[in-house]
Amino acid sequence: MKLSLLPKIAVTLSLFMHHPIGFVCAQENYIYLRAGRLYDGRASKLQENIVILIRGGRIVQVGRNLPQPAGATLIDLSDKTVLPGLIDAHTHIVLHRGDYDAQILRETPEYRAIYATANAKATLEAGVTTIRDLGNEGAGFADIALRDAVAAGLAPGPRMLAAIQPVTSTGSYRLVGYSPYHQWPQISYPADGPAEVRKQVRRVLAEGADVIKAYIESYEKRRLSSEKLTGALNYSQEELNALVEEAHRAGARVAAHVYSDEAARMAIAAGVDSIEHGLYLRAETFRLMAQKGIYYVPTLLVYELWRDAKIFGAITPENKLKLTNTVNEHTASFKQALTTPVKIVFGTDTFELPGTNAQELELMVRYGLRPLDALQAATSTAAELLGLSQLIGSIEAGKAADLIAVPGNPLDDIRVLQQVQFVMKAGQVYLHRQAEKH
Repeated sequence: MKLSLLPKIAVTLSLFMHHPIGFVCAQENYIYLRAGRLYDGRASKLQENIVILIRGGRIVQVGRNLPQPAGATLIDLSDKTVLPGLIDAHTHIVLHRGDYDAQILRETPEYRAIYATANAKATLEAGVTTIRDLGNEGAGFADIALRDAVAAGLAPGPRMLAAIQPVTSTGSYRLVGYSPYHQWPQISYPADGPAEVRKQVRRVLAEGADVIKAYIESYEKRRLSSEKLTGALNYSQEELNALVEEAHRAGARVAAHVYSDEAARMAIAAGVDSIEHGLYLRAETFRLMAQKGIYYVPTLLVYELWRDAKIFGAITPENKLKLTNTVNEHTASFKQALTTPVKIVFGTDTFELPGTNAQELELMVRYGLRPLDALQAATSTAAELLGLSQLIGSIEAGKAADLIAVPGNPLDDIRVLQQVQFVMKAGQVYLHRQAEKH
């Protein structure tokens, strides 16, 4: 089997395999869903009093005053806003709250896979129906096992694209602070030189990865400043070019972990598909990304939570200052991005708080992104980045029936996305909170 077919097979399976035990199967019967308000993933405004007709996990028709087929299941969301399922383009579903090193050193991959199953359920019930998971941090193959289990209907969770572990240079992404005499669990795939990089990309794709994650720089290798988060560059331009070329040859996309503008420029020159984090980028760099069709996944929230000691445990005064400086510069970079045509995509990276994904959208809007653009970042634009726009990201005939519903109008208050009351993925209802009667 050709490696280039693997991502396509994973996507097909995750969309159309069997339903979870305990959920009503509506694969052959029509579902007649009434939406009081509808955001379809593409339009510039909400539509009102729309009907969505669903059959076999797919959207059949969208419009006003559609006739209800005989025997169709009625779902009345006429008091809510219906949207496409959210797409989180940067997760680590296998990680959980608590000491990071202890998870890698003390917990088995099997235990972490069970933890990830709980995280997946919480994520789905928060309205995230698809994730791009960018590294399991030393958990073996727990991420692709979860991906396949969700696809087979063994556990509820979002549709998944998985990276397994990132490809990076020797010593640049590892556990730090331990004796070099001991061997610790591997959290990345090391590769040096163009030939070895190509081989490692081939290896991770053969193991079942859907996407390649590459660390362009990392503070685990060497920290260049005590004033803010920084990291030494990991690869030469030649090595990066080989990595991206090999991934693209196999039909896989590349997500680049980047802090500095210099690293971003190298990643852009190599032709990566997305820049993750991008803490210290200039407007000129965002414009270059836009010219080359490279997406920006800013992950704003994780650094603010880290600064405020809401994740990763207590922090020292020195690290508090460092993270404060980092957040300030990151926010300034994000605001620079808003002055350019670069496409921005929703991604959280907040693995300690599964189910709180939509808080990222609140921050994006707070710092200047229009609510409409935030919705697109989490739906149609994210689907483009993942290469799944023919299947998800918008509400239109032929697409997978991934739908969520919230009270109120997200264009007026983006925070209503933190109050998801209905979740459907591929035509299956996973959450339906009825309005309380007074």
